[in-house]
Amino acid sequence: MNRYFIALEIPEKTKKDIASFFYPPLKRQVVGNFVDAEKLHITLLFLGNVEIKQDLLDFINNLRFSVELKIGGIGAFPSLREPKVIYANVYGNVKPQLEKLYSFFDMKPKEDFTPHVTLCRVKKVIDRINEKEFQSAEFSFTADSLHIFNSDFANYYKIL
Repeated sequence: MNRYFIALEIPEKTKKDIASFFYPPLKRQVVGNFVDAEKLHITLLFLGNVEIKQDLLDFINNLRFSVELKIGGIGAFPSLREPKVIYANVYGNVKPQLEKLYSFFDMKPKEDFTPHVTLCRVKKVIDRINEKEFQSAEFSFTADSLHIFNSDFANYYKIL
């Protein structure tokens, strides 16, 4: 099954820096499936198993923007006390890009959307996650394009 999503790509060096900072302490605190460093990204819109048509490819290709983003700190869904997914926070104004995507797909905006970088899908908590341990993280970069990715859990690749 194809799982398409639209995301902001993170520069390769920043991906490696994020994994080097977050993964060693997290691996002492949880057991889970950690996202490979080369697969780290910022998902803006999950599409699911849909047909990718040329009008979407054209729309994504023609979007022009430049947004400064900062990745830092840590969070979890549903909470850090009982994490199922651990993520790094993303700071920066991605709202204009989201609004354009919602408009293209004729969707209502998701008010509770939290930009984030998924780090781990947790299987078991070994030790309480110390949020303060991750506060010093600050990885900055400029995002200027959206990409469409496909992930079937076993494979992951950019199609645009």
